[in-house]
Amino acid sequence: MNILPPLRMLCRHLRAGAGWGLLLPAAGWAQTDPVSVLGDGGLWAGLALGSGTVLAANAWRWWRRRGEDTSALLQAMLDQSPQFLALITPAGRLVRSNRTAARWLQAASPKRGHRDEALWHHPLWGAAQGQQEPLRLAVAQAAGGRVSRLDLLLKDDGGTPRAMELTVCPVAALPGQPQGHILIEAQDVTARRQTEDKLKLASAVFDQTRDGVLIADPRGIILLANPAFCQITGFEATDLQGQSIQLLSPLIDDTELPRQMRHALTHCGHWQGEVHSLRRTGGFLTAWASLSARRDTQGRPGHVVVILHDITSVRQAEQKLLRRDHFDGLTDLPNRQLLVDRMSQAMSLSKRHHQPLALLFLDVNQLRHVNDNFGHTAGDGILREVAQRLRQSLREVDTVARLGGDEFAVLLPGTSTEGAGQVASKLLERLAEPCQVDGHDFSLTFSIGVTVCPDDADSPEALLRCADTAMYRAKLEGRGRWCTYSADMSHRSARQLQLEAALRLAEERGELQLYYQPQICLHTGRWVGVEALIRWFHPELGLISPAEFIPLAESSGQILSIGAWVMRTAVSQMKQWIEAGQSPGTVAVNLSAAQFRDPGLPELVQRVLSEANLPPACLELELTESVAAHTPEEARAIMDRLHALGVRLSIDDFGTGFSSLSHLKRFPIHTLKIDQSFVRDIGTDPDDRAIVQAIIQMARALRLTTIAEGVETDEQAAFLQSHGCEVVQGYRFCKPLPPDELQTWAQQHARPEHPNFTPVAQPV
Repeated sequence: MNILPPLRMLCRHLRAGAGWGLLLPAAGWAQTDPVSVLGDGGLWAGLALGSGTVLAANAWRWWRRRGEDTSALLQAMLDQSPQFLALITPAGRLVRSNRTAARWLQAASPKRGHRDEALWHHPLWGAAQGQQEPLRLAVAQAAGGRVSRLDLLLKDDGGTPRAMELTVCPVAALPGQPQGHILIEAQDVTARRQTEDKLKLASAVFDQTRDGVLIADPRGIILLANPAFCQITGFEATDLQGQSIQLLSPLIDDTELPRQMRHALTHCGHWQGEVHSLRRTGGFLTAWASLSARRDTQGRPGHVVVILHDITSVRQAEQKLLRRDHFDGLTDLPNRQLLVDRMSQAMSLSKRHHQPLALLFLDVNQLRHVNDNFGHTAGDGILREVAQRLRQSLREVDTVARLGGDEFAVLLPGTSTEGAGQVASKLLERLAEPCQVDGHDFSLTFSIGVTVCPDDADSPEALLRCADTAMYRAKLEGRGRWCTYSADMSHRSARQLQLEAALRLAEERGELQLYYQPQICLHTGRWVGVEALIRWFHPELGLISPAEFIPLAESSGQILSIGAWVMRTAVSQMKQWIEAGQSPGTVAVNLSAAQFRDPGLPELVQRVLSEANLPPACLELELTESVAAHTPEEARAIMDRLHALGVRLSIDDFGTGFSSLSHLKRFPIHTLKIDQSFVRDIGTDPDDRAIVQAIIQMARALRLTTIAEGVETDEQAAFLQSHGCEVVQGYRFCKPLPPDELQTWAQQHARPEHPNFTPVAQPV
């Protein structure tokens, strides 16, 4: 007879609370597994008393005690969990919670019960606005059999907001209960979220940093490379990942450097230095590299981190600045600074090996005449042609340099006086050939001075002075000649002595004249001022450049009397224009450094204006940027005195000196004049364009007028006009003219009929 079915039925009956029952013994019961006998996972409802005899004793009471024990065990197990666990009804009322949940609930509402109302109304869910409704919807979905997960912000028992991840799921109905329950499980994920945020931030920094970063494992296998590393080196990320870090070594131009890196990483754990290499996509790369090898807690080699900072543009800029400092921008020849450096080295070798060293000093005769009549563009073209011919006529070991203006120098290692004379004759013959510039044929002459080391001098500067003296002697003897320096020549050349003596009588003899170059407003086309420029017409030597006689006047002390003459003449001429009804607005007079520092300058200005009865605002005094920057506090004091007189002040050749903007903004100036060296190449040189734009913008911010000098083309005028430069002067509009010719020019060109001025070529 199979007794298991009725036994299971009895157990179910006992579990349902039927009370007492008795089972009689049967064969084989003692060997029956009680668990399998009771079946269905039910609770024990009886007690084994002997060989197969089961006595059912007060099953209801026993089941209740067993249920209470199980409930206590279950509660103890729930309390061990650090997670928030709560069992609620579909209506939201709390049925059971673990210790963590009870603590949070009590902390959120210490004086308020929570079993008599829906749990989502509890203050616990008010830590962040709008959290109750998502919880209520999640409970409703769980009542329908769906599991929901949501993120909420709760305050823990200490009142600290914590990021919580909630799982709301249904629990099957217990026997005898009409409906199931809802389990709310809340896990504190604050630390995990913070870690995730840090990882996201680190990943963003890794991806977005402009420095290249590469990470390799201890075997040197590349694991990660950020986009910047790929951009800097030219590799694709797919080309790097999984490859050996040795993949980068062949690109480094120093074959010894990778070995040094490995040695430093092995013994020191880090290496840094400048790396020159090729980009994978072509082109050169200069980078500051930093390599570090991380070690684990046991000191074993770990991951290798490579950081690259691209300094290619920085090095290129440095090379460009270095070239600007040592090479002439017009001819691309070494300048005076580089020539002196090479002379020092060559003179040391000459003394060591007892070999001669020759230096030639060349001057282009009448280049000023070309500039005055054909413009500086033609003069620059001639200088470039001269430089090219000199390079083509000399050896590789020789150095050709441009010293400035129309002066060149040639350094001839291992050349005696006789050999230098032969080179000079050859150069004069080569340079005498006509050259064509801007459609014009020019045949110029040159004067060359020859000197030899160590016979004539034993230092670069002394050797240059000797060559300069010999060149002036060649000019006196007739142009197109060369002359060798001799010991009986005075410290200063005969020409210098002759000019210095003649200059003392030049004013008295009427050899000095003022020419005037108009300053044109780009918006109206009207002339708004003129600049007075001195000219010296010597009866024998012809037109002598101010660049030649002004330094003589300054060194001999004659500059003060010449400067006073220039100011009186310019102010008198301005008064005549005003009386004739043809005033250009202002007349600008240049001040030399000696004039500016003269304590009697303000009194001279006041006296000259008073003598001519000219309004002070009609006179503008120009001083160079370097003069103002030399002693800024003294300069400001002098300018304040001049400004008090009512005259206008301007900074000439702005951008070529080293003035401080902090001083500049305190000077009582009205105008900044942009030097022609920047204007000349604004059509081709982006650096010059940037400098000109910066000067204009700075002047506008300081409420100063800008005047651009040396404007010679329509392109230059259009650029300046488009970027806000107010006034220009240069051969594009008019060359310097004597007063009567300027008056004629003004009647024809300075007052256009159309109100909107557009630069149009005018005859010069």
